[in-house]
Amino acid sequence: MSINNEFNRFIRENLALSQKDITTKVKSREWLIDRVIQKIREKTDCPQLYKENGQEYITFGSYFKGTKVSDVDEFDIMLIIDSNGGVFKQGGIQTGEGIGIIDPNPKYFQKYRKDNDPEFVSPRKIMNWLKGIIDEVLEPYGCEPGEKDGQAVTAHIKSKDIYIDFVPGNIFRKVGSNEIFYTIPKGDADGGWIITNPRVDKEIINQTGSKYKQFKNSIRLFKYIFKESYYVKISSYAVESAHIDFERKYYFYDDYKYDFIGILNHFITLVQNKKIPDMRDSSINLISDINNDACLQKLNRIKERFIDLDEGSATLTTDVNAFLRNK
Repeated sequence: MSINNEFNRFIRENLALSQKDITTKVKSREWLIDRVIQKIREKTDCPQLYKENGQEYITFGSYFKGTKVSDVDEFDIMLIIDSNGGVFKQGGIQTGEGIGIIDPNPKYFQKYRKDNDPEFVSPRKIMNWLKGIIDEVLEPYGCEPGEKDGQAVTAHIKSKDIYIDFVPGNIFRKVGSNEIFYTIPKGDADGGWIITNPRVDKEIINQTGSKYKQFKNSIRLFKYIFKESYYVKISSYAVESAHIDFERKYYFYDDYKYDFIGILNHFITLVQNKKIPDMRDSSINLISDINNDACLQKLNRIKERFIDLDEGSATLTTDVNAFLRNK
Protein backbone atom coordinates (compact mmCIF):
# COMPACT_ATOMS: atom_id res chain seq x y z
CA MET A 1 0.00 0.00 0.00
CA SER A 2 1.09 3.57 -0.66
CA ILE A 3 -0.34 7.03 -0.17
CA ASN A 4 -0.40 7.52 -3.95
CA ASN A 5 -2.36 4.30 -4.53
CA GLU A 6 -4.82 5.01 -1.74
CA PHE A 7 -5.47 8.56 -2.92
CA ASN A 8 -6.11 7.22 -6.42
CA ARG A 9 -8.45 4.60 -5.01
CA PHE A 10 -10.41 7.29 -3.16
CA ILE A 11 -10.70 9.38 -6.32
CA ARG A 12 -11.91 6.39 -8.39
CA GLU A 13 -14.47 5.35 -5.82
CA ASN A 14 -15.75 8.75 -4.74
CA LEU A 15 -15.01 11.44 -7.32
CA ALA A 16 -15.51 9.59 -10.61
CA LEU A 17 -18.16 10.98 -12.96
CA SER A 18 -20.97 8.75 -14.17
CA GLN A 19 -20.77 8.59 -17.98
CA LYS A 20 -24.45 7.70 -18.26
CA ASP A 21 -25.34 10.63 -16.05
CA ILE A 22 -23.20 12.98 -18.14
CA THR A 23 -24.75 11.90 -21.46
CA THR A 24 -28.31 12.45 -20.26
CA LYS A 25 -27.59 15.82 -18.73
CA VAL A 26 -25.59 17.09 -21.70
CA LYS A 27 -28.65 16.46 -23.90
CA SER A 28 -30.79 18.46 -21.47
CA ARG A 29 -28.22 21.25 -21.47
CA GLU A 30 -28.20 21.49 -25.28
CA TRP A 31 -32.00 21.44 -25.37
CA LEU A 32 -32.25 24.43 -23.03
CA ILE A 33 -29.42 26.41 -24.65
CA ASP A 34 -31.04 26.06 -28.09
CA ARG A 35 -34.36 27.37 -26.78
CA VAL A 36 -32.80 30.30 -24.95
CA ILE A 37 -30.91 31.32 -28.11
CA GLN A 38 -34.07 31.04 -30.21
CA LYS A 39 -36.07 33.13 -27.73
CA ILE A 40 -33.42 35.88 -27.83
CA ARG A 41 -33.57 35.94 -31.64
CA GLU A 42 -37.32 36.45 -31.53
CA LYS A 43 -37.00 39.71 -29.56
CA THR A 44 -35.35 42.13 -31.96
CA ASP A 45 -35.65 45.13 -29.62
CA CYS A 46 -33.49 43.42 -26.98
CA PRO A 47 -29.78 42.55 -26.77
CA GLN A 48 -28.76 39.97 -29.37
CA LEU A 49 -26.09 37.30 -29.47
CA TYR A 50 -22.96 37.39 -31.59
CA LYS A 51 -21.78 34.25 -33.35
CA GLU A 52 -18.06 33.86 -32.71
CA ASN A 53 -16.34 30.99 -34.48
CA GLY A 54 -19.76 29.64 -35.42
CA GLN A 55 -21.19 29.62 -31.90
CA GLU A 56 -23.18 32.09 -29.81
CA TYR A 57 -21.98 30.85 -26.44
CA ILE A 58 -18.89 29.58 -24.65
CA THR A 59 -18.88 26.61 -22.33
CA PHE A 60 -16.76 27.02 -19.24
CA GLY A 61 -16.47 25.88 -15.63
CA SER A 62 -15.16 22.71 -14.00
CA TYR A 63 -17.01 20.18 -16.17
CA PHE A 64 -15.52 21.53 -19.39
CA LYS A 65 -12.01 21.70 -17.92
CA GLY A 66 -12.14 18.13 -16.62
CA THR A 67 -11.87 19.27 -12.99
CA LYS A 68 -15.47 18.61 -11.94
CA VAL A 69 -15.96 16.84 -8.62
CA SER A 70 -18.44 13.94 -8.41
CA ASP A 71 -21.67 13.78 -10.43
CA VAL A 72 -22.54 16.49 -12.90
CA ASP A 73 -25.31 18.72 -11.55
CA GLU A 74 -24.44 22.05 -13.14
CA PHE A 75 -23.04 23.61 -16.29
CA ASP A 76 -21.72 27.12 -16.92
CA ILE A 77 -22.59 28.87 -20.18
CA MET A 78 -21.50 32.35 -21.25
CA LEU A 79 -23.79 33.87 -23.85
CA ILE A 80 -21.82 36.12 -26.23
CA ILE A 81 -23.67 39.44 -26.51
CA ASP A 82 -23.25 41.53 -29.65
CA SER A 83 -21.37 44.67 -28.55
CA ASN A 84 -21.09 46.55 -31.83
CA GLY A 85 -20.93 50.28 -31.23
CA GLY A 86 -19.76 50.01 -27.65
CA VAL A 87 -16.51 50.60 -25.82
CA PHE A 88 -15.06 49.33 -22.54
CA LYS A 89 -13.26 51.72 -20.22
CA GLN A 90 -11.03 51.17 -17.23
CA GLY A 91 -10.24 54.16 -15.06
CA GLY A 92 -11.81 56.42 -17.67
CA ILE A 93 -9.49 55.11 -20.40
CA GLN A 94 -10.87 53.11 -23.32
CA THR A 95 -9.32 49.64 -23.34
CA GLY A 96 -11.78 47.77 -25.54
CA GLU A 97 -13.84 48.21 -28.68
CA GLY A 98 -17.12 46.34 -29.02
CA ILE A 99 -17.37 43.49 -31.50
CA GLY A 100 -20.56 42.67 -33.39
CA ILE A 101 -22.71 43.35 -36.43
CA ILE A 102 -25.96 44.87 -35.16
CA ASP A 103 -26.58 48.54 -35.90
CA PRO A 104 -28.32 50.11 -34.10
CA ASN A 105 -27.54 47.82 -31.20
CA PRO A 106 -30.44 47.34 -28.72
CA LYS A 107 -27.97 46.64 -25.90
CA TYR A 108 -27.16 50.34 -25.86
CA PHE A 109 -30.78 51.52 -25.79
CA GLN A 110 -31.56 53.79 -22.86
CA LYS A 111 -33.59 51.12 -21.05
CA TYR A 112 -30.41 49.05 -20.53
CA ARG A 113 -28.24 51.90 -19.25
CA LYS A 114 -27.50 52.72 -15.63
CA ASP A 115 -30.01 55.07 -14.02
CA ASN A 116 -27.34 56.98 -12.10
CA ASP A 117 -24.70 56.90 -14.86
CA PRO A 118 -26.41 56.61 -18.26
CA GLU A 119 -23.10 56.51 -20.15
CA PHE A 120 -22.74 52.88 -19.14
CA VAL A 121 -24.75 49.69 -19.66
CA SER A 122 -26.23 48.36 -16.42
CA PRO A 123 -25.27 44.79 -15.44
CA ARG A 124 -28.44 44.60 -13.33
CA LYS A 125 -30.68 45.47 -16.28
CA ILE A 126 -28.88 43.00 -18.57
CA MET A 127 -29.32 40.33 -15.91
CA ASN A 128 -33.04 41.18 -15.63
CA TRP A 129 -33.37 40.90 -19.42
CA LEU A 130 -31.67 37.51 -19.42
CA LYS A 131 -33.80 36.25 -16.53
CA GLY A 132 -36.91 37.30 -18.44
CA ILE A 133 -35.77 35.31 -21.48
CA ILE A 134 -35.03 32.20 -19.41
CA ASP A 135 -38.34 32.45 -17.54
CA GLU A 136 -40.24 32.59 -20.84
CA VAL A 137 -38.45 29.45 -21.99
CA LEU A 138 -39.01 27.53 -18.76
CA GLU A 139 -42.62 28.50 -17.98
CA PRO A 140 -44.37 26.32 -20.63
CA TYR A 141 -42.61 23.25 -19.21
CA GLY A 142 -43.68 23.90 -15.61
CA CYS A 143 -40.13 24.68 -14.47
CA GLU A 144 -39.26 27.10 -11.69
CA PRO A 145 -38.28 30.63 -12.76
CA GLY A 146 -34.58 31.32 -13.19
CA GLU A 147 -32.69 32.72 -10.21
CA LYS A 148 -30.24 35.60 -10.36
CA ASP A 149 -27.11 34.71 -8.45
CA GLY A 150 -24.35 37.29 -8.69
CA GLN A 151 -22.92 36.89 -12.18
CA ALA A 152 -25.39 34.35 -13.56
CA VAL A 153 -29.03 33.46 -14.03
CA THR A 154 -29.51 29.86 -12.96
CA ALA A 155 -32.04 27.61 -14.67
CA HIS A 156 -33.07 24.36 -12.94
CA ILE A 157 -34.39 21.38 -14.90
CA LYS A 158 -35.94 19.35 -12.08
CA SER A 159 -36.58 16.20 -14.10
CA LYS A 160 -32.83 15.81 -14.73
CA ASP A 161 -31.70 17.49 -11.48
CA ILE A 162 -29.49 19.83 -13.46
CA TYR A 163 -28.62 23.49 -13.00
CA ILE A 164 -27.37 25.66 -15.86
CA ASP A 165 -25.75 29.00 -15.08
CA PHE A 166 -26.21 31.48 -17.92
CA VAL A 167 -23.72 34.37 -17.79
CA PRO A 168 -24.08 37.39 -20.11
CA GLY A 169 -20.74 38.16 -21.72
CA ASN A 170 -20.02 41.27 -23.79
CA ILE A 171 -17.35 40.75 -26.44
CA PHE A 172 -14.57 43.30 -27.07
CA ARG A 173 -11.28 43.65 -28.89
CA LYS A 174 -8.42 45.10 -26.90
CA VAL A 175 -7.40 48.54 -28.14
CA GLY A 176 -4.21 48.34 -30.19
CA SER A 177 -4.30 44.56 -30.67
CA ASN A 178 -6.41 41.66 -31.93
CA GLU A 179 -6.81 40.19 -28.44
CA ILE A 180 -10.42 39.30 -27.61
CA PHE A 181 -11.87 39.63 -24.12
CA TYR A 182 -15.29 39.52 -22.52
CA THR A 183 -16.92 41.45 -19.71
CA ILE A 184 -19.39 39.85 -17.33
CA PRO A 185 -21.32 41.27 -14.36
CA LYS A 186 -19.13 41.66 -11.31
CA GLY A 187 -22.07 40.76 -9.12
CA ASP A 188 -21.45 43.56 -6.65
CA ALA A 189 -23.64 46.35 -5.30
CA ASP A 190 -21.84 48.94 -7.42
CA GLY A 191 -22.97 47.28 -10.63
CA GLY A 192 -19.63 46.84 -12.31
CA TRP A 193 -18.23 44.64 -15.07
CA ILE A 194 -15.13 42.43 -14.89
CA ILE A 195 -12.91 41.13 -17.68
CA THR A 196 -12.68 37.42 -18.38
CA ASN A 197 -11.80 34.93 -21.09
CA PRO A 198 -13.04 31.41 -20.31
CA ARG A 199 -11.45 29.99 -23.46
CA VAL A 200 -8.02 30.88 -22.09
CA ASP A 201 -8.86 29.24 -18.74
CA LYS A 202 -9.73 25.99 -20.48
CA GLU A 203 -6.61 26.09 -22.65
CA ILE A 204 -4.32 26.64 -19.66
CA ILE A 205 -5.87 23.81 -17.63
CA ASN A 206 -6.01 21.39 -20.55
CA GLN A 207 -2.48 22.12 -21.80
CA THR A 208 -1.00 21.77 -18.32
CA GLY A 209 -3.12 18.73 -17.47
CA SER A 210 -2.05 16.95 -20.66
CA LYS A 211 1.53 16.78 -19.37
CA TYR A 212 0.62 14.68 -16.33
CA LYS A 213 -1.54 11.75 -15.29
CA GLN A 214 -2.75 13.16 -11.99
CA PHE A 215 -2.75 16.95 -12.33
CA LYS A 216 -6.47 17.39 -12.98
CA ASN A 217 -7.32 14.81 -10.33
CA SER A 218 -5.20 16.75 -7.86
CA ILE A 219 -7.35 19.80 -8.57
CA ARG A 220 -10.49 17.73 -8.10
CA LEU A 221 -9.20 16.27 -4.85
CA PHE A 222 -8.38 19.67 -3.34
CA LYS A 223 -11.75 21.03 -4.44
CA TYR A 224 -13.41 18.12 -2.69
CA ILE A 225 -11.59 18.35 0.62
CA PHE A 226 -11.86 22.15 0.73
CA LYS A 227 -15.60 22.22 0.05
CA GLU A 228 -16.89 18.96 1.50
CA SER A 229 -14.48 18.00 4.27
CA TYR A 230 -12.56 20.89 5.82
CA TYR A 231 -14.68 23.87 4.68
CA VAL A 232 -11.78 25.93 3.41
CA LYS A 233 -13.14 29.13 1.86
CA ILE A 234 -11.12 29.02 -1.35
CA SER A 235 -13.14 29.03 -4.56
CA SER A 236 -13.06 26.36 -7.25
CA TYR A 237 -11.34 28.70 -9.71
CA ALA A 238 -8.79 29.76 -7.08
CA VAL A 239 -7.95 26.07 -6.48
CA GLU A 240 -7.30 25.69 -10.22
CA SER A 241 -5.22 28.87 -10.38
CA ALA A 242 -3.14 27.86 -7.35
CA HIS A 243 -2.35 24.53 -9.03
CA ILE A 244 -1.27 26.33 -12.20
CA ASP A 245 0.88 28.70 -10.14
CA PHE A 246 2.49 25.71 -8.38
CA GLU A 247 3.21 23.91 -11.67
CA ARG A 248 4.82 27.02 -13.13
CA LYS A 249 7.18 27.34 -10.17
CA TYR A 250 7.84 23.82 -8.88
CA TYR A 251 8.07 20.17 -9.95
CA PHE A 252 4.95 18.03 -10.22
CA TYR A 253 5.86 14.40 -9.48
CA ASP A 254 2.61 12.69 -10.47
CA ASP A 255 2.71 11.09 -7.03
CA TYR A 256 0.36 12.24 -4.27
CA LYS A 257 2.89 11.43 -1.57
CA TYR A 258 4.93 14.40 -2.79
CA ASP A 259 2.48 16.49 -4.81
CA PHE A 260 -0.22 16.74 -2.16
CA ILE A 261 2.04 18.16 0.52
CA GLY A 262 3.85 20.33 -2.03
CA ILE A 263 0.65 21.91 -3.29
CA LEU A 264 -0.77 22.18 0.22
CA ASN A 265 2.36 24.04 1.35
CA HIS A 266 1.95 26.29 -1.68
CA PHE A 267 -1.62 27.08 -0.64
CA ILE A 268 -0.34 27.96 2.84
CA THR A 269 2.30 30.29 1.39
CA LEU A 270 -0.20 31.97 -0.94
CA VAL A 271 -2.69 32.54 1.88
CA GLN A 272 0.07 33.85 4.14
CA ASN A 273 0.94 36.29 1.35
CA LYS A 274 -2.77 37.07 1.03
CA LYS A 275 -2.87 36.42 -2.71
CA ILE A 276 -3.71 33.60 -5.10
CA PRO A 277 -2.96 34.96 -8.59
CA ASP A 278 -5.45 34.44 -11.39
CA MET A 279 -4.01 31.96 -13.92
CA ARG A 280 -4.80 34.43 -16.74
CA ASP A 281 -3.67 37.63 -15.08
CA SER A 282 -1.32 37.49 -12.11
CA SER A 283 -2.29 41.03 -11.08
CA ILE A 284 -5.74 39.73 -10.07
CA ASN A 285 -6.03 38.41 -6.49
CA LEU A 286 -8.57 35.59 -6.06
CA ILE A 287 -8.62 35.61 -2.24
CA SER A 288 -8.88 39.31 -1.47
CA ASP A 289 -12.09 38.76 0.50
CA ILE A 290 -11.31 35.71 2.67
CA ASN A 291 -10.49 35.44 6.37
CA ASN A 292 -6.79 34.60 6.10
CA ASP A 293 -6.30 33.51 9.72
CA ALA A 294 -9.26 31.12 9.67
CA CYS A 295 -8.15 29.75 6.30
CA LEU A 296 -4.57 29.18 7.50
CA GLN A 297 -5.80 27.39 10.57
CA LYS A 298 -7.74 24.90 8.44
CA LEU A 299 -4.90 24.45 5.94
CA ASN A 300 -2.42 23.70 8.74
CA ARG A 301 -4.87 21.21 10.24
CA ILE A 302 -4.99 19.40 6.88
CA LYS A 303 -1.18 19.41 6.82
CA GLU A 304 -0.92 17.93 10.31
CA ARG A 305 -3.30 15.11 9.44
CA PHE A 306 -1.53 14.35 6.15
CA ILE A 307 1.85 14.15 7.88
CA ASP A 308 0.35 11.64 10.35
CA LEU A 309 -0.46 9.18 7.54
CA ASP A 310 1.83 6.13 7.75
CA GLU A 311 2.45 4.06 4.61
CA GLY A 312 3.57 1.18 6.81
CA SER A 313 0.26 1.03 8.66
CA ALA A 314 -2.09 -1.90 8.05
CA THR A 315 -4.97 0.57 8.27
CA LEU A 316 -3.71 2.98 5.60
CA THR A 317 -6.82 2.60 3.43
CA THR A 318 -9.08 3.48 6.35
CA ASP A 319 -6.75 6.26 7.48
CA VAL A 320 -6.66 7.92 4.04
CA ASN A 321 -10.44 7.70 3.76
CA ALA A 322 -10.85 9.28 7.19
CA PHE A 323 -8.33 12.01 6.39
CA LEU A 324 -9.88 13.00 3.08
CA ARG A 325 -13.38 12.98 4.59
CA ASN A 326 -12.24 14.72 7.80
CA LYS A 327 -13.61 11.97 10.00
